Amino acid sequence: MLSDAFLSRLDTLMLAMKGRASGGAGGARRSRQTGSSAEFSDYREYIPGDDIRRIDWNAMARFDKIFLKLFMEEQESAVTVLLDGSGSMAEKWTAARRAAEAVGYLALTGGDRLRVIFLQGGDPAPSAGAGARSAPRAPSAPAGAGPRLSPLLSGRQAYARLTQFLDTCVPAGAGSLTQRVLQIEGLRKGLCFLITDGYEEGGIGTALDNLRYRGQECALIQPLSPFELSPALDGAVKLTDAETGAAVNLLADREALESYQRALEAFLRDIRETCFRRETPCALLDAGKNFEETFIPLLSESGMI
Repeated sequence: MLSDAFLSRLDTLMLAMKGRASGGAGGARRSRQTGSSAEFSDYREYIPGDDIRRIDWNAMARFDKIFLKLFMEEQESAVTVLLDGSGSMAEKWTAARRAAEAVGYLALTGGDRLRVIFLQGGDPAPSAGAGARSAPRAPSAPAGAGPRLSPLLSGRQAYARLTQFLDTCVPAGAGSLTQRVLQIEGLRKGLCFLITDGYEEGGIGTALDNLRYRGQECALIQPLSPFELSPALDGAVKLTDAETGAAVNLLADREALESYQRALEAFLRDIRETCFRRETPCALLDAGKNFEETFIPLLSESGMI
C-alpha cells in the first residue's frame, strides 16, 4: 500500500532507540555486550585466556600493564508492532495499517528483527438500527480470539511477507486493549510501537506499564478519523458505538459540538500526559490527511526516528 517513492524516503531513516540493543545476531544497533566490531568501546586489564590479538601494546609500554581493547558489538534489536484490531479502528484502518507497514519497513531495513501482533477484537457488536451512524463494519473476529502473531521477520526481503500478514488483519469486534496486551506471550526486549485510537476504559496506562515491565521501549501512534477530530453533524442524529452497538440520540447543535470538542481535547491531553509520565513518545495521526506527506514529519517530531 506504500508507494516506491515513499519507501525510498524511508530507506534513509532509522528507528530511534534510547537503550542499546540487548542481544541477537549481528545488526546495526550498538549493544551492551562487547565484541569484534570496528567501533572502539573501552580498555580493561588483561586476564589470562583473553585473546592476545586485542592487547594494546602502546598502552602496555606506557603504563607497564597489559590492557585489552574492547569493541562495541553491533547487534540487532527486536521491534514489535502492536496493531489494535478492535471495531473502533475500522474507520481509520487504512492509516493504521500504513503506519504499521511503514514502521515495519524501517525495522526490516534497519537490520532489526520484526514481529507484528494483531490485537484482534472479540465478539462483534450488535448491528446498528436503520439510519444509525457507525464505523464501517468488517467480518468479525472469532469470539474470544487472542492476539495473532506474524512470523518473525528479518531483512528487506521480508517486506512482502509483512504486507501479506497485514492484508489478513481486519478490525472488528469489541474487547479490552489492556487484556489483549496481557495475553501476549514471548515478547523480546526491544522497541514496541503501539498503534491504537486509545479508546480504553480507564486509559492505556496499564497496557503501557505492562509492556515497559516486560522490557519494551514503547512508542504510541494514535490514528483518529476526520469525523472523530471534527464531526460534521447537524440536527437530530443517532450515533452508534462501533464496538458495543450502544446507540444514543443526539441533537447536534452548537452547544453539543462545543462540548464534544472539549471532551476530545481532554481525551487527547490525557493520552499525552499518560505517555509523558512513562517517557513514551506519542504521535496523533490524522487519518484524513495524506499519509505519505505527513507520516515522516510526525515520526521525526515525536522522536521516533
